Amino acid sequence: MPIRAMTSVVAAAAAAALFTIEPAGAQQARDLTPYLMGDRAAEIALARTAAPASVSDSATVLVLTRNGFVKAASGTNGFTCMVVRSFARQVGAPDFWDPLMRAPHCLNAPAVRTVLPEMLKRAEWIMTGVSPTEIATRTRRAYASHEFPMPAPGAMAYMLSPEQYLADTNPHWMPHLMFFYDRSMPASAWGASTNMGTVIDGSPDDGSSPILTLLIPVRQWSNGTSAMSQGAN
Repeated sequence: MPIRAMTSVVAAAAAAALFTIEPAGAQQARDLTPYLMGDRAAEIALARTAAPASVSDSATVLVLTRNGFVKAASGTNGFTCMVVRSFARQVGAPDFWDPLMRAPHCLNAPAVRTVLPEMLKRAEWIMTGVSPTEIATRTRRAYASHEFPMPAPGAMAYMLSPEQYLADTNPHWMPHLMFFYDRSMPASAWGASTNMGTVIDGSPDDGSSPILTLLIPVRQWSNGTSAMSQGAN
């Protein structure tokens, strides 16, 4: 899944405080402060940049705390916006712990019901000290037991933020929509590729999740400015 003037925000969230780790499946002590944003209003504003104002202004907004994501603003349209951090990536990815990553998402109601639960639980596990290896194990178990549901029909998310920071090599990438399915229909059935194309397979390949994530690039950022001049850089 997988971010900007956010470098200053990350710097602003400075005071180093080591989080308590859990005895079961716990990781070595890690300073998780850089993953937090010290200014809650700034995090809310960044989360809302994921979608056009016509969507995000009436959405529920979540912010990351030391215990996971919590509701910071209530919405009325069924959407939920949040700023996803790097530990939402594939377990074992080289940038799994990149503190600069800020990926604003706005999920629609079907995705809130069926995709968001796993995202929230992973953040909770990370922030309370569960190791990535144990998280992969717990995720597989939760899907197998149906604790985590499969995506509902129509589950999708906006990722149109001009302020997103997705990777050091290509921070802003491009605005896109995300559509969530189970893997019973493979990405090839959609004509998706893992490189650039009309439909991109954005699924993590870590074996812990049965979710297929398809990315559809679009022409504009959420503020209406064109992304075409950037191409795929």
